[in-house]
Amino acid sequence: MALDKSQVWSQSEVVRLLKSAPGTQYQEADDANKAVMRDWIKGLLQVSTITVQFTKADGTVRDMTCTLNPDKLPDMVTTGPVDGIVSESAKLKKAPDHESLRVFDTHKQEWRSFRFDRLLKITAELTFD
Repeated sequence: MALDKSQVWSQSEVVRLLKSAPGTQYQEADDANKAVMRDWIKGLLQVSTITVQFTKADGTVRDMTCTLNPDKLPDMVTTGPVDGIVSESAKLKKAPDHESLRVFDTHKQEWRSFRFDRLLKITAELTFD
């Protein structure tokens, strides 16, 4: 039986766990350190634009340039109570999940999300004035 694309990442993750192969830093962290990483990434996104590389649900790897910086968001958004981060003024289709993060994709000019446990790399340019 052939797997559909949405099952590819899940299968490879199960194989990794069964082989006791190391995962990403986030996957290997305990709950307290996962929370620290999530807060650090959210804080970075609120003050800058970063590029995140992650594995999509279909198993492909994607680079996304994104932000939560209110100065870089279109007028249609407002700061809201969704996990203490910026949210669209339109109704959210599902409740926020602490394992994923909604961000504004600056290239597509749309809201997207990524899962922390599928995050492969973060690239940020920091400037000090």
